[in-house]
Amino acid sequence: MANELTGATTELLQTLIRNQCVNDGTPDSGGEIRNAELLKTYLEVAGVGIEQFSSLPGRGSMVAHIEGSDPDAATLCPMGHTDVVPVNAAGWSRDPFGGELIDGEVWGRGAIDMLNISASMAVAFRHLTQSGWKPKGTLIYFGVADEEAGGKWGAEWMCNNHWDAIRSDFVLTEMGGWSTVGPDDVRRVVVNTGEKGITWRKLRVSGTPAHGSMPFGADNALVKAAEIVRRRWRAPATRTRSPRGDQPDPDPRCH
Repeated sequence: MANELTGATTELLQTLIRNQCVNDGTPDSGGEIRNAELLKTYLEVAGVGIEQFSSLPGRGSMVAHIEGSDPDAATLCPMGHTDVVPVNAAGWSRDPFGGELIDGEVWGRGAIDMLNISASMAVAFRHLTQSGWKPKGTLIYFGVADEEAGGKWGAEWMCNNHWDAIRSDFVLTEMGGWSTVGPDDVRRVVVNTGEKGITWRKLRVSGTPAHGSMPFGADNALVKAAEIVRRRWRAPATRTRSPRGDQPDPDPRCH
């Protein structure tokens, strides 16, 4: 079974790469409708409910549901984006959109970020459906556009316009399961809670300007700002409770 699912994931990943859904940040780039159609075709054979959404022409996302038996149970959403960033082909030794299988590895733009996970989640979703598995809480597969340029035409647009289609209690997306090896040669899997949050800061720098012919004795605000940038100032980290709520996080680097 593991070999069968690995083969299916590899083939789906290769096709996702070859569809070349390149998002350069402009509204008419991306073309994620190609991967949305691919995922729809792959999953609809399992007999699940599938919807497609387009924020702009060509900017397609898709949602598939396995309905839960308990309406009060938590809803889980595996979410994978289907777009990739632009590529300078001259810097590649292989075709960045060839999706070639080389020494057991799939090569191509987006193979890691994050078409491999989008493919593996789709394969797992289809397998669960075909096996007759029935969850207590609804399971939602969300193949979303426009992650690489901020999500305006993908997750943000879906939340603003089709929230009922993707509403969920928990979301699984990229970075989950990545492992690292420390100086002690011990492999660790990092768990991120609420990863990718953002908080804006406004920093005011004041000073005393001077004429270019008499710079001495001045207190130039621009020079101060440059020093702040040089030092790479960062806000202090705050330790929070783990998802269980009964233990502090063991390592503040989680934040």
